[in-house]
Amino acid sequence: MAVNNSDLSERVIEQVKRMADKDALGEICIISMWNYYNIDYSKLHASDKEKMLKEKALALLNFYQEQLKSKGIDVKTLLLAGEPADTILEESQKDDYDLIIMGSRHLSKFQEIVSSSVSDKVVRLSRIPVLVVK
Repeated sequence: MAVNNSDLSERVIEQVKRMADKDALGEICIISMWNYYNIDYSKLHASDKEKMLKEKALALLNFYQEQLKSKGIDVKTLLLAGEPADTILEESQKDDYDLIIMGSRHLSKFQEIVSSSVSDKVVRLSRIPVLVVK
């Protein structure tokens, strides 16, 4: 399950809780990413920005992990770096994952293609099933 700091992630968490209530889930891996492409490493305070991005992503992971653990769901977390769609796809091929669960903005198909949304790219290129929560 991929999360970020948005209302999409809240909807994904709620869907995962409903699925867990129906015993439709095993262990969940929550993935959050910090994007190193957003850092200009030639700047003096680049390491501070990197540290801040990592801390925000880690805090988000811990927040969602506690929510799911309180529902009795087995949860592990993974903090990754990189462009979100590519990072999700790479990770999904490394381990024994059965399903990717992620949110999607309310875009038309045309807007998704033009803006190359993360969820659209993951759905098109994933080798495992993807559940997109809208």
